[in-house]
Amino acid sequence: MKSLIVFIKNPIPGAVKTRLQTRYAPEQVAALYAAFVRDVLERAESVDIDHRVIAFDPPDAESEVRVLCGDQWQYIPQAQADLGTRMHNALMQQLHAGATATVLIGTDIPSLPAHHIAHAFDLLQSSDVVLGPSTDGGYYLVGVSQPAPEIFAQVEWSTPRVFSQTIDRVQRAGKTLGLLPPWFDVDTPADLDFLLAHARATQLAMGIDPIPHTHACLSALT
Repeated sequence: MKSLIVFIKNPIPGAVKTRLQTRYAPEQVAALYAAFVRDVLERAESVDIDHRVIAFDPPDAESEVRVLCGDQWQYIPQAQADLGTRMHNALMQQLHAGATATVLIGTDIPSLPAHHIAHAFDLLQSSDVVLGPSTDGGYYLVGVSQPAPEIFAQVEWSTPRVFSQTIDRVQRAGKTLGLLPPWFDVDTPADLDFLLAHARATQLAMGIDPIPHTHACLSALT
């Protein structure tokens, strides 16, 4: 069984994407984050998998997050701990439920191609761990085919050292690694500008808008 987990925060003004508040008001940033979520989920729903899970935060936000994301997902609260523990717990929950491969992504990657997610599941057929490195030094995707608690321990989360440290943990644990192409998170106004330029290039090259909900939101904000 293949299981996909998406980490989502309740889009409350002032609680999400705070670095974008140097350009937009908190209410506008919350609306933009909700658009990111819709773009990520629309792409995730196109991947052929068995089980889809929204891991939401804070733990009392299920009703609000369900309105945003729809009823085609299972909903579980994130553990109230550091990021590594939250990811590990969510992944282990799916393995314990019978998943043979489980992948976790966030919602800072509105333009991530669906085939990157699908390829992660392909890699897990022969790898213990799969990672998708992000250009800020972290990773945008992590997947496992067996328990790997070591890769989440003693990592300096939210720093440019996350990916490097995780590779060290994978190696020390003797796990086999599958690797995806790099992609980019959107955290700052400069990241957002690059996202829009990249989306424009994608439309010119392929005739496809990779972020329709984000574009619609930004049009409404201007």
